[in-house]
Amino acid sequence: AFRSGPTGHLNLYGPKGGSRLRLRSLPTYDTSSSRRRREKTSWQATGTTNTLRSDEMAAKAISSPVPVEWYPTLAVVTVSVGLMLTASFFIYEATTSRRNRSLAKEIVTASTASVFLGFGSLFVLLASGVYV
Repeated sequence: AFRSGPTGHLNLYGPKGGSRLRLRSLPTYDTSSSRRRREKTSWQATGTTNTLRSDEMAAKAISSPVPVEWYPTLAVVTVSVGLMLTASFFIYEATTSRRNRSLAKEIVTASTASVFLGFGSLFVLLASGVYV
């Protein structure tokens, strides 16, 4: 499926001889005085006008939106709030008769408790060093 043409370009053929994609290396140079000169590779598909440069495709560092030092505190707070909401849900279910219960209140309380317990579990894992 890889064939080198007479010009030294790399031709990629589809599995059944379908569409052909020709990749060509175009050297460009960084001319800034603070950096040493290095070659960047650009790839251009034959028949299209799109050009992708390797500096555009470079990986960017992923950083947490929350400082790492806050993980234990957020874990304790969110788990505590979630457990309090869960307890209030169970108390509401146990003390209210079936005729006086409100489905909307049950759904709101249970959903809120679920969200807090979910984020609490996430921060417990992050605080303990399990990066998910």
